[in-house]
Amino acid sequence: MPRLPPLAGAGVVLAALLMAGCVDDTSPPTETDEGEITVDTSTPEARRQYDANVTFATSYVARCLASPLPPSRPRVLVTGFGRFMSIANNATGRIVSALVPEARYPETQSPPRGEVDAPEPQLSVALSTIELAGVGAVDVCAMILPVSWDLAAVLIAKEAEAFQPSFVMMNGVAGWRQPLWLELGATNRASSSMDGSNQLRPALPPGEGLAKIVEDAPASEDAQGNLLSWRAVEDAAKDAIRRHEGELDGGAAFRDVLRGVSLAGFPRSSNTYLCNNVTYVTGWLMSHPGREVRLLRASEPVAGAANDVRVKLDADLGAVPRVFAHWPSDLADKHHDAAADVVRSILAAQLIALRDGDAPTLGDNALADPHLQGNGLFF
Repeated sequence: MPRLPPLAGAGVVLAALLMAGCVDDTSPPTETDEGEITVDTSTPEARRQYDANVTFATSYVARCLASPLPPSRPRVLVTGFGRFMSIANNATGRIVSALVPEARYPETQSPPRGEVDAPEPQLSVALSTIELAGVGAVDVCAMILPVSWDLAAVLIAKEAEAFQPSFVMMNGVAGWRQPLWLELGATNRASSSMDGSNQLRPALPPGEGLAKIVEDAPASEDAQGNLLSWRAVEDAAKDAIRRHEGELDGGAAFRDVLRGVSLAGFPRSSNTYLCNNVTYVTGWLMSHPGREVRLLRASEPVAGAANDVRVKLDADLGAVPRVFAHWPSDLADKHHDAAADVVRSILAAQLIALRDGDAPTLGDNALADPHLQGNGLFF
């Protein structure tokens, strides 16, 4: 993607892209300090939506619990998203549901403008055991998440703390038809774009074009590499796509919708939405056990109400591989089984790499596809 002027154009690129996600519940709520703004709650409608999201985030109890037997069985956490903005049918939620049918896609509709878009009906979580070639039985925690700033990341954190995964694979949509983008990393910045409720967005500090996600993260961690056995996973994904390339569904061949695999650099101006939000928060928490992060910080605190959500992981998951994959949105109504097979191949490749000593490494822009290079720090 062409380099943009500093801080300019991120919203435009994001809009074009859209058209074509543990908690310490005992921590007392505190008022937000100036400069620690995350969510714009300046309107009554936004505050009502914010309160609904905070209530759900703090009350949520993990549904995927690590089974004590057998102790050696791998565990993978796989996430996708549900509806948002103009995308009523999200390809990644459908793919996750095809992988784990017990995780049923949330068939919900947006409420009338200005009314609260309840987050709970938009979440689907299921624990299942699947067979992966070359690996055997694997426990899978499948999550289809609401497209909600910070809330999706809080829900992932709660499940990660309870489930103790061997691998975390997060998924979202990008262009209509394109390669599978394996994101090499994430950045500590968010664009001021509405989430799936069409009522909440990050509030920007004065004079800034992007908002920080984790306020206390040092500048040295503004760009954070994902952790993966990159070549093993890339090769396995390519092989899986080739296995299904000629299959027809909805009048389209699989190869014409999912056009190969690319490693995507960071930061990129097109990757400052919810996908980057959940990737950065999840990776930061996994790499900083015991460090508390304040998410869902209200721009205009209300006395006596919750004005943030405290999040941390007590478990040290710093060595656990994690990645975000961007899929073509045209998979929303076709090729779900083929795409789920690509996911299975990715999961198997990473688990086999761990077993065989191909240790995951931090994403590096030197690996990026020339058309998906990172642009330096914050455009």
